[in-house]
This record gives sequence, structure tokens and C-alpha cells, in this order.
Amino acid sequence: MAYSIYVLPETAANMTITGTNGGNGLDGITQGSGIHLDGATITLHTRNWQEVLINDNDDNFEDNDAGQSMANQPPVDGMPFNTGDVVEAEYSFVVTDGDQTWTLVAFNIRNSSPSYATVEGLAFVGPQGEFPPIDTPLTVISYLEGPSFAASDYVTPVCFAAGTSIAVPGGVVAVEDLTVGDLVLTRDHGPQCLRWIGKRQVAAWGRFAPIEFAPGTIGNTAPLRVSRQHRLRYSGWKAELLFGEDAVLVPAAHFENGTTIRRVEGGLITYVHLLFDSHQIVYAEGAEAESFHPTPENLASLSRAARQDLIGIFPGLGAGQLPIATLAHPPLTGHEARALLSA
Repeated sequence: MAYSIYVLPETAANMTITGTNGGNGLDGITQGSGIHLDGATITLHTRNWQEVLINDNDDNFEDNDAGQSMANQPPVDGMPFNTGDVVEAEYSFVVTDGDQTWTLVAFNIRNSSPSYATVEGLAFVGPQGEFPPIDTPLTVISYLEGPSFAASDYVTPVCFAAGTSIAVPGGVVAVEDLTVGDLVLTRDHGPQCLRWIGKRQVAAWGRFAPIEFAPGTIGNTAPLRVSRQHRLRYSGWKAELLFGEDAVLVPAAHFENGTTIRRVEGGLITYVHLLFDSHQIVYAEGAEAESFHPTPENLASLSRAARQDLIGIFPGLGAGQLPIATLAHPPLTGHEARALLSA
């Protein structure tokens, strides 16, 4: 199988690591357990996560697995490699900012001896879009040698699947056929001009596999496929009773029931992002779904070229300013979504 892992290369521009007990940054000296990072401070400076496509003979990205190899050659500074090089999760560790915690994984290309002496970067475990913050000191509070995380546990992006029909004035258009400047019909503000469109193709496996809604399950008139964390508008008495809102936004994965709403794995899938001047609710196969929201976490899931394209449209993004601060409706956490859908 093939899957993607997002990696932040270990360069001076990307991160600072202080307070290690031996080793050289992420690199170990006598072992690849991560023990040299215990109590260290890591500060990430950029969101230049690089998508790395991996061929594997199972669905876990782990340590000591010679069946994991590079399937592409992304232009990552500081990471020498060739297609076919074996890669592994050398060790993992947990960091905190004093409030939240994140699990990070040492991404290692096995092209040196010993292999743990040249850890090339960090990968991230967690829900889609939930990368650690930048320019925030993070303290290492635990470490683990020989980690094994399902490929589906690594952070992934949020978007529509190609083939989805999007409502426009006078009809519908396949999402992949839309172009910048086109008018798209929105629920609350009528026709709105598309400012940016992003596209990417991935193996439809694990967290990259889409959630498919059978016709009629969420107001859709045809099968609807979106990424797991793409949020859909949910309205009615339950939203009002539990949250005091006429409508809320719920990630697609929380609707999954295994029958009429299910994860569909296999093959390749192209995901498409649609961005407007403000966060909008659009009609996707008749269902009410959100447009792309350029938070730091969502931007982190994009390629470097896509981020630079967006910065050209919204220059403030380059300075960390959020051009679209307000969501169309309040978003629900996983716990809140489960409470809503089980009520």
C-alpha cells in the first residue's frame, strides 16, 4: 500500500532544539530511543511540512521496518535521499506547551550507519489539521523507542473529493472544473467569487480515505465524498438544545456509521480546496459543506507551492495573520460531535 506522511525537515530555519542530553538535535549518539531529548525544548519556526509518499507492506509507519520506502522525491532541504530508500519512525516523544500535548515522531531515512545518527525531521500524530503551534517553546515530557503508529494516525489535510458537484448560479459544476474568479452559490451570501483553488492527489487509505455519504443522508442528492475532517453544516433542534445555536459545523468522520456513511479506501483520490474572501457554506451534491478555512493548521497541510500561492493572494498570511477569522458557524469538537449525533 501507499500512504503519505507530512514531515518537517530538521533545519535551522524550521526548528530550534535546546537542552538535549547528548546527541545533535534530533540525532542520537548511542541509541535511537529519543532519551537524549528528555526535558529538552523544541520550538518550531515554520509550517513547511513536506508531504512524503511511502510504499509499505502494511498500514503502520513504524521503527525497524525494512518494508517502508520512499515513493517520491519531494524537494526537502537537508534531507538527502533516493526513491526506494528505507524510512522509519526512529522514536516518538510527547511535547507540551504547559496546556496541550502533541505526539511527534522522528522521521529517519535509513541511509547512514548507525541509522539513528541522522534523523532527518519530524512527523506528527493527531487529528487532521492539528499540527503543533509555531514559535512556541514545547517541552519534551516523555519518549518512546520503537514506535508503531497506523499511517491513518498521522496529520492530514481537509478538502472536497474531485467529482463533487458544486452549486453555481444556474446549475452545478464538478469541483475540479472550477477556476479562480468563478462564482459559486453560497448558502448565506449568494454567489461568491472564488479567490483560490488547491488540488492534491493522495492514496485513498487510512486518514486519507474519503468519507462517503449515501444519497439523502445529509441532504445530498448523490453520493458525496469529502476528506475526514471536512466540516458539514448541521442544523435543527439538537444543535439548539445542546449548544444554543441554530447550526454547527461537524467533521465528516463523526457521521460515519459503517453503512450509509462510510470510509472508502483504495486507489488514488484528488482532493480540492475552495477559498473565498470569507468562510462560506457551499452546496456540494446538495449538502451544505464548508469552504476552505486558512488557519495555520490547514495551511500546514498544503504544499510549499500552494502556501506561496495563497500568500500572494493574502500577503498577511506570510506574517502569520489570519485573513478569514470568523467561521460561518461554530465548530464542534470530537466530544461535542459525538454527543450531538448520539442524542
